[in-house]
Amino acid sequence: MSKFKHILIPFILVAVAAFAAGYILSGSKGQQVEKKVVAEHEDHGLEATVTEKGEIVWTCSMHPQIQLPEPGKCPICFMDLIPLEKGGESGDEAVSLRQISLTASARKLAGIATTPVTRQSINVQTRMLGKVDYDETRIGTITAWTGGRIDKLYIDYTGSSVRKGQATASIYSPELLTAQAELIQSVKAKSALKGSSLKVVKDTAARTEQAAREKLRLLGLSKKQIENIIKRGKAAEHITLYSPMSGIVIKKDVVEGVYVKTGTPIYTIADLSRVWVILEAYESDLPWIKMGMKVSFNTEAYPGKNFEGKVVYIDPVVNEKTRTVRVRLEVPNKGLKLKPGMFVRAVNTDDKQTAKELVIPASAPLVTGKRAVVYIAVPGKEGVFEGREIVLGPKAGDFYVVKYGLSEGEEVVTKGNFKIDSAIQIIAKPSMMNPESGVKTVVHDHRSDSAAMQDMDQQAKTDRTLPPIFASKLVFLKNDFDSLMEIAKTGDVENSRKQFSAFFESLDKIDASGLKGDSSLAWKELSMLLRNDAVLGSGVKDQQRLRSITAETTNHFKRLDTTFGISALTANSANKAESPEAFQMQLGKVFNAYSAFTEALAADNLQNAQKQSALMAEELKKIDNTALSGDAHKIWMDALANINDGISAIREAKDIVEVRAGLEPLSYGMIDAVEKLGIKSTKPVYEIFCPMAFDFKGAKWMQSDEDIRNPYFGEAMLKCGEVERQLKAGE
Repeated sequence: MSKFKHILIPFILVAVAAFAAGYILSGSKGQQVEKKVVAEHEDHGLEATVTEKGEIVWTCSMHPQIQLPEPGKCPICFMDLIPLEKGGESGDEAVSLRQISLTASARKLAGIATTPVTRQSINVQTRMLGKVDYDETRIGTITAWTGGRIDKLYIDYTGSSVRKGQATASIYSPELLTAQAELIQSVKAKSALKGSSLKVVKDTAARTEQAAREKLRLLGLSKKQIENIIKRGKAAEHITLYSPMSGIVIKKDVVEGVYVKTGTPIYTIADLSRVWVILEAYESDLPWIKMGMKVSFNTEAYPGKNFEGKVVYIDPVVNEKTRTVRVRLEVPNKGLKLKPGMFVRAVNTDDKQTAKELVIPASAPLVTGKRAVVYIAVPGKEGVFEGREIVLGPKAGDFYVVKYGLSEGEEVVTKGNFKIDSAIQIIAKPSMMNPESGVKTVVHDHRSDSAAMQDMDQQAKTDRTLPPIFASKLVFLKNDFDSLMEIAKTGDVENSRKQFSAFFESLDKIDASGLKGDSSLAWKELSMLLRNDAVLGSGVKDQQRLRSITAETTNHFKRLDTTFGISALTANSANKAESPEAFQMQLGKVFNAYSAFTEALAADNLQNAQKQSALMAEELKKIDNTALSGDAHKIWMDALANINDGISAIREAKDIVEVRAGLEPLSYGMIDAVEKLGIKSTKPVYEIFCPMAFDFKGAKWMQSDEDIRNPYFGEAMLKCGEVERQLKAGE
C-alpha cells in the first residue's frame, strides 16, 4: 500500500502542475479557448458558465481548491469537474452572504435535487438488542446469622423452587445455645420476681428478658421460634433457617458438615415473576427513549410472541467501546417464560400521539456537531441557493426534526449540497467548512474597540450609517448579552437557560429592515448564528454543554460587535448624568401619567386627556430637585422648563387641537429627561416621530411599545409615524 502511495503522489503532483501550466500558457489564447469550450458544450446541450470577462472556472466538488479553465477530471479524485461563475452570485440583489448562483449545466453536473420542508407526525421505530437479566431488587441471600456447623440442607441443588417461609438449612451453633439459655433464665427470673415489692428489681428482670429476646432475633430466630424456646423451657441444639422470599435458588454456596462464620452466604434466591431486560441503544436513538415508555420485544425461544416492558432506567454514561447506552426495562414474567440470559430484539412501541414536527430528509443537512448547514432554493430565482445554519432535533429514521431555522414549504437541497458548499468555499463565503468568512466590517474602523471608543467624534459619524432604532436596540442587546455572560460564568444551568431565552427575544425584536447592502447581509448572517446559539443555550442540560455554547455565543457576538461597533455605541449611550434611584422612580410615575395622556389624545378623548395631564402635573410636584447636582440638575431644569410649558399650554387649551400643541414641548422635555437621566419602569420606552405634524414640521412623542398610535392626529391618522429609537429596555 505504501509503495502504491509513493507512486500515486508524484503522478497527482505532475497532473496538477500540467493543468496549471496549461492554464498559464493559455493566457495569450484565452478567447479562443473559451469559445472552443462554449462551442463544445453547446454541442452536448449544456450551457457553459461564462463571466463578464469571459472566464470559465471548472472545479471539483470534493476538492474546491482545484480551479481550472477547462472541463475534465479532477487530478486528485478523477471526478467530473463542474462549471462555476466566479463570484457565484445572481444578477439580482443578494439575499444572503451564503448565496450562490449555478447555471443549468452546473446544476445538472452537480446533480442538484430539492425537497420541500414538511410538517408531519413522527413515528420512529427504535430498534435495540439486549438480554434478559435478574431484577436486582428481587434477589435475596440466605446467610448464617451466627457461626456454627451446617448439619442439614433442605434444598439440595440450584434451580430448586422455594416458598417464602420454607425451611432451608439447620445449623448447630454454640452461640445460639448460650443465647437460648440466657433467655430461659431471664424468663424464669422475671416470673420469680412477680411478687416482689421492689419495682426496680422487677423492671431490671423485664429488661433482661427483653435483651435476651432481641439477641436471639438478631441471630436470625423468628418471633415464633423464640416463643417455642420459652414454651419448651429447653434450649434447642439446632436452629432452622427459613426462606425470606419465594423464588428460584440460583446459587448454593455450602454443603452439609461445613463450619460457617456469621454472614456466610448459604443460598441466593431470585424471584423471577418480574425480570429486567437490558437493552443497548445507539446515541442517535436516545432522544426517542423516555422514562416510563413501553417497549415491545421478542426472543428466539418464542417466535411470533411479543413481550412488553416499561423503561425504568437510562444509563447516564455512554459505553466508549460500543458507543451505546444501556436502557433497562421492567417486565412482568408470567409463567416464568423469560429466562435470564435470553437474547432479545426490541422496538419502541410507545403509541402516544405526537404533535406534527417540522422535518427535512436526512440527506439535506451537512452536520457539524450540534449544528447543521442546509442549502435552500431561493424562491423566484432559478439556480440561486442560500446557505443557512439551522438547529436540528433528533433523527427520526430517514428524517431530521428541525428545532429552528426553517419554515414549512421552503425547498432544501437534498442532493448536491456538499458540492454547493464546496463552491461557496471557493468564492470565500461562509460555509460548513469555513463559517467565519465573508462578513465585512460595515460601520467600524479597523482599530481596536478601545481605540474607537476613545474617539467619540469619529464614532458619532459612524453611528449615522445605521438606522437610529437599529443602533439603539443593539445597545440593549449588548446589555442582555453581558447579563447572559455573568449568569453563565456562575455555572447556573437553569438561570442560564432562561437568560438565553431572553437573549433570543431581544434578537427577535430587532428590526433590521432599514439596513442595506453589506450591512443587511452581515446582520442576517450574524443574527442567524446568535439565534441558533440562543436556541441551543435555552436547552442546555449540564455545565459542560453550557460552557461550550457560551464560548460559541461569545465568539459570534464579538464578530457582531466588530462588524457594527456595538461597544462604541454602548459607550456613547452610557454617557448619561447620574441621578438618584428615588428620582428615577418618581420620573417613572410621571411617564406613566404621560403615557395615559398620549393614549387619550390618540383616542380623541379630550376629557380624559385633560384629566391625565392634571395627574401628570401632580406627580411632577413630588420630584425632589435638590437630589440632583451638577450636569444632572441642569439637564432636569432644562427638561422641566419644556415640560411645564407643555402642561401650561394644555391647561389653558380650549379644544383638542390646542392640547395637541402643548404635547410637543411636553414630549421633548420628557424625552430629554428619560434619555439623559433615566427612569425606573417595567416597560420599554420608544421615541416615535410623526413627519406630518404641525404642517410637516414633524414632532415626537414616546410610547411603551412599537405599535404606533399617533396622539397628534388621533383617529384621523392614527398610524402615521415611525419608531426612531428605543430609549429604555423592558424589565
